[in-house]
Amino acid sequence: MLIKINRNYFWANIFLDQLAECGVKYACISPGSRSTPLTYALSQNKKIKSYVIIDERTSGFFALGIAKQTNTPVVVVTTSGTAAAELYPAIIEAYQNRVSLIICTADRPAYLRNSGANQTINQDHLYNNHARFFYDTGLPQINLKKIKQLKEAAKNAFDICASKNVGPVHINIPFEKPLEPNSFTDEIEEKILLESLPDELNANHKNQSKTVEQKDIKIIADRLRKSKTGLITIGPGNFSDSFYSSLENFSIKFSLPIFADASSGLRFKSLPLSSLITNYDALIRSNVFPKVFAPKFVLHFGRALTSPKLEDYFSAANPDRFTINMFGDSHNTSRKFKVIKTSEELFLENLIKSVNANQNNFSLQLKNLKFLDSEIDKIKPEIFSIAKKINETGVLLNVIDSIPPNSNLMIGNSISIRDLDFFSSAVNKNINVFQNRGASGIDGITSTALGICAQSKNPTYLVIGDLSFYYDINSLLIAKQYSFPLITILINNNGGAIFRFLPIAEYKNVFDKYFLTPTNLSFKKLCDAFEIDYKELKTQSDIFNHIKVSSVRRKPAVFEVKTNAEYSLSLRKKYWKKSNKVVENFLRNYEA
Repeated sequence: MLIKINRNYFWANIFLDQLAECGVKYACISPGSRSTPLTYALSQNKKIKSYVIIDERTSGFFALGIAKQTNTPVVVVTTSGTAAAELYPAIIEAYQNRVSLIICTADRPAYLRNSGANQTINQDHLYNNHARFFYDTGLPQINLKKIKQLKEAAKNAFDICASKNVGPVHINIPFEKPLEPNSFTDEIEEKILLESLPDELNANHKNQSKTVEQKDIKIIADRLRKSKTGLITIGPGNFSDSFYSSLENFSIKFSLPIFADASSGLRFKSLPLSSLITNYDALIRSNVFPKVFAPKFVLHFGRALTSPKLEDYFSAANPDRFTINMFGDSHNTSRKFKVIKTSEELFLENLIKSVNANQNNFSLQLKNLKFLDSEIDKIKPEIFSIAKKINETGVLLNVIDSIPPNSNLMIGNSISIRDLDFFSSAVNKNINVFQNRGASGIDGITSTALGICAQSKNPTYLVIGDLSFYYDINSLLIAKQYSFPLITILINNNGGAIFRFLPIAEYKNVFDKYFLTPTNLSFKKLCDAFEIDYKELKTQSDIFNHIKVSSVRRKPAVFEVKTNAEYSLSLRKKYWKKSNKVVENFLRNYEA
């Protein structure tokens, strides 16, 4: 018996059904003609929930947010031409931050390239520098060999982006006309129909084994035996709860302090790490601090840390440095770290078993660090929270204090991420921190937060600057369209205030015209245009009260806080000056 089909839809269904069998649950679609078979196939797929996002750039970042929250690959579908190019910023961020995206670009047939055909560009390896896998399916061919190859490509793409080499993968899928669902192009036999069904997956496909090289364990074990002065640094990463447990046991056993970047989330866990030091950026700004603590070795987990002062500190202390992660990523700008490619969790567990150590008491050095950490904590309220005027750092610390436990916090780049890292203390709320620090761009921040919000039952908050908010203004249509209850705290200092930290700020004529770039926009009117609730918050108590009750909201809202960048910078400098005195006074008594 012969069965009539449209080969484009048949082809698209085979590919997407196989991805669904692999475990894909979400897709983001930007409408287009050439991608019609993919869009229609997704609309009929009951295993994959699809979101329709008009703008491809926001679609890419929205998918990025979903992938971050669910820790699963997300499909992104676009039509051909420049629509595919609009995804590139999100793909770069996903590549740098190891987030799983399956980019499916529809395409015109290859023979039409360079022919003047409408909406046709060369999409072959379009994202070559930032995709971990590329496959061009070729035009649909309805035979057993080609169908098998297509399903294998889907399985391979999923395996790579989900586990083997986590990050974005690119599948380019050209189609000939006709693109209409009710147009039949072929008649197929039943055996081809059966072959088109997705392959079932075995356990080995879904569970990748992890091993630890004993030679790597021996390298660090030797350092632990030879020196009692070591340090653990933690950057942002996709860490499991069992990793945190192993980290706690390891740091206690060997009396190792932990310098945890705020974006790692370690500062905000329900159960605080015993060896956690949150104010290390203030400590290392003191020239005398290496006299208090100069580690002989450093073990680093996760991506690079936010603080730029750490490299100066390490240069002065000159420790042996190691970075440990399962993909062998470097994650350091100095190139002075030895990279150990292994599972972070198993690495720690093996070290705990390999080396004997006294697990009863903290070392004197760690006790001193904990004391200094607590003393610096005392400075923050009097400078930032009880300040005469509202200020950027105070706003962020207020948000941390006021959001409920188990919240999601997406933190914007530029000043916001630095304030969080430099000034936030340990808060036992189990706050889930998200960031786009792969490439650290200001694009797509709101879209990413909306993606996180879309797949979370917990309240989701975004802290963002005015330029980043403006840059992703199209994302407000997603918020309106789906009514995701994202609470945005918009810190508006009217321009690129991050550049005030740089030497160029001393050249006022050039700085004011070419770097500050004030927008002078009415964000209220922009929110009104997208029918998003808006309110300006003018005092610290306003911020605390409105944020505290916002978790029960069922629709999005933007709370704008206008700040003075120069005043905020002066408070940061005051804090660093006071914290430096704390270290100097301690050292004076310490030596005595």
